[in-house]
Amino acid sequence: MKAIKLPKSLLMGSATAATQIEGGDTKSNWYHWSLQGKIADGESSIVAADHYNRYKEDIELMQNMNHEIYRMSIEWSRIEPEEGVWSKEGIQHYRDEIRRLIDAGIKPLVTLHHFSHPQWFEDMGQWTNKASVKLFTRFVQKVIRALGDDVSDYCTINEPNVFVNDSFIDGKYPPGHRDDLKSYFAASRNMILAHLRCYKKIHQLRRNRGHEDTKVGIALHIAHMEADKDSIRAKVSTKMMDYVFHTLFLNGMVDGHLTMPLGTGYPNGKGVFCDFIGINYYSRHVIKPDNNPATLFGKIRFEEGLPEEKLNDLGWEIYPEGLYAVIKKTYDKYKLPIFVTENGIPDARDKKRSRFIYDHLMQISELIKEGVDVQRYYYWSLLDNLEWNDGYSPRFGLIHVDYDTLERTVRESGRFYSEICKEKGITEEMLQRYFPEECHETMDVL
Repeated sequence: MKAIKLPKSLLMGSATAATQIEGGDTKSNWYHWSLQGKIADGESSIVAADHYNRYKEDIELMQNMNHEIYRMSIEWSRIEPEEGVWSKEGIQHYRDEIRRLIDAGIKPLVTLHHFSHPQWFEDMGQWTNKASVKLFTRFVQKVIRALGDDVSDYCTINEPNVFVNDSFIDGKYPPGHRDDLKSYFAASRNMILAHLRCYKKIHQLRRNRGHEDTKVGIALHIAHMEADKDSIRAKVSTKMMDYVFHTLFLNGMVDGHLTMPLGTGYPNGKGVFCDFIGINYYSRHVIKPDNNPATLFGKIRFEEGLPEEKLNDLGWEIYPEGLYAVIKKTYDKYKLPIFVTENGIPDARDKKRSRFIYDHLMQISELIKEGVDVQRYYYWSLLDNLEWNDGYSPRFGLIHVDYDTLERTVRESGRFYSEICKEKGITEEMLQRYFPEECHETMDVL
């Protein structure tokens, strides 16, 4: 292992999503989903980590852990619990939370849709309904008018590719459809159109209020994909999976270009519709050919036969080299600033997280050395949380949450990351303390 020196311009912090940590919201589609027993072990989103009531404590922890930035989401169902009914209490809560973050010296990046939405929106067909574009834009306008003087940075939609896959192909998210390609593509099109409209609207609203520092982007799950075997079928399947899982969304949300089967042309005109590209990266996906067109001509799996130390608690391969590959490919094509909006590991025993962070920051340091404009790194996640359909057993947090008492405890990996944020790097002395068995040599990547 080598010491790493990172540029002071690289902002570092953590990320969360409202449904996964807040608790207490009975108006969201995920609460109703949990009532149907759709979450592992019969769990519910109703408690989560109780962040909604404990956000002051959690912000203090972030501040003590030297976080400069924090990616959070606004729960739509708290702002508009019934269609056309706006909650002053919900708006005021997020205003208070955001201002406390700013007072603590932590810059917020606000995600406006992170997998969850009001149950009334779900009941009308959610993103498969053409009206979804107008309804989401209306919600976004409400948020910007309420919070736009305090927040400059926005992510419109988190992982639209994962959302449509898990909602309409794998059936793990509400409404739980399986192999529903029609809904997959209809929802994809509407999410892209909503992003394009909201990109312009957010800029316009903040510009009208005298703000010229607005940044709007997306957070896209970009997996490092490789063909299962060195065969034509496997390679074709991988290209098709890459197209429907990555390219459709990048074409649409960055360039404003709808490509088949979503449509053609530039519905909002030609231009660039992202000020940054957020990349959520976790693992390598090996693509195996499949004869079922509803599975998008390929099946995702992880490399087989790997030793335990190469796997996280969900059985995903730990493959830091993939982070380098997906960032380099994306940056070379678009030349836009890159935010690593999620990167983390479920590791209940906290035995692999520090090394995971080290190995992925090493990839980022190499990219920066080569001139790639990586500006931010958000570790996923600040807290242990509800990992959607997998429930509470996967533990991604830098901070351990005791779900019986809701007590927070910073893990050793959290302390390690705290020092990295402070030092903007990993020193020889830090390596000796956190990785005493490893050999080290110093490397300056600047």
